[in-house]
Amino acid sequence: MDIFLPKGFEPGIARPRMSHPLRAAQLSVEAGGVYYPVLRRWATGFAVRAGVVPELSGVVDLYDGAEHLSQYLITGKDTANGEIVFVVKRSCGVDYASGPDVEADARSA
Repeated sequence: MDIFLPKGFEPGIARPRMSHPLRAAQLSVEAGGVYYPVLRRWATGFAVRAGVVPELSGVVDLYDGAEHLSQYLITGKDTANGEIVFVVKRSCGVDYASGPDVEADARSA
């Protein structure tokens, strides 16, 4: 017996997974121990609200809530429409897995 359901129907288990991308990102940038909200980000930079965030320079850390996403090296900035747009030269993803030589040293100690 076949059951026909509406096209938009999904079981209850799939609903949280579907709504997850719809939640607002809680992006923030950490510099000098202080966290500042990030309006948006892309591959070559990120934008913050002018007047709320001071002039940032050097290496900063980017977070999504409590999750550490990456480190950015700020190379330039521009101010437009009440936003400061920071240009980054590189971004390094954060990997919490230790290397094999560190694990071997820990076992032998």
